[in-house]
Amino acid sequence: MRRDKRLLGAMSLFVASAIAWLIQAGIVRAYVYAAVMGNWSEFSSFFGARPPSKNCLDYCVANLPFIAGWLGIGCFLLGFALLFAAWLQPGRQAPAGATRSNRTGG
Repeated sequence: MRRDKRLLGAMSLFVASAIAWLIQAGIVRAYVYAAVMGNWSEFSSFFGARPPSKNCLDYCVANLPFIAGWLGIGCFLLGFALLFAAWLQPGRQAPAGATRSNRTGG
């Protein structure tokens, strides 16, 4: 029984999406830790984000890097679209009872 290659592609995209979400979760964890502690120096040096100004009185946070999050969302949507396309248009299947030699003519 042969599998559709689109299913392997969809599974690979789902795995890439999960990895990107784990990376984004680590970034958010570091972001929240820096916000709670008020020490943006390590976060801004590691992620390249601009820290808030020293005399901040209102919204005193750095920008959250969300590249891994967008990558995770994109991979998930592409994987879902590929899985949906494989479900709507399944590959040609041999009739029931046909053997490999009957299909290939040998």
